[in-house]
Amino acid sequence: MSSSNLNERYIDLEQICNEYDIRLFKPLSWILILNLQLIPEEDIQNDPKLKFSYALLEDNKEEALKIANELKEKDTTISKFFQQLLEFDPGLKTTLEISKKFFDFSKRRIEFIREHGIKAY
Repeated sequence: MSSSNLNERYIDLEQICNEYDIRLFKPLSWILILNLQLIPEEDIQNDPKLKFSYALLEDNKEEALKIANELKEKDTTISKFFQQLLEFDPGLKTTLEISKKFFDFSKRRIEFIREHGIKAY
């Protein structure tokens, strides 16, 4: 198996973060949700953390930034990771670049599922 095929099927968030800013690995490892195609759409829309990942998947930086700023102010376990994320990458520019690589394979699976009318959940 060639390494390019393996890279398309195996996603290493730490390796991707090393290419940009390793400080983003810890918060993103708690925040990003890889298998969004397995989660019902209504669950994604009702959960801000899932909605954040979905906004990044869809290249919607404005929505992701809005959600991140709302979540960093909450009194939850996950809020500290949104605080760290926004401290290291206030405009989510680098986060969006990392998420494009992170979600690339998932996005292709989601598009395939939609094209073929497959019910994923």
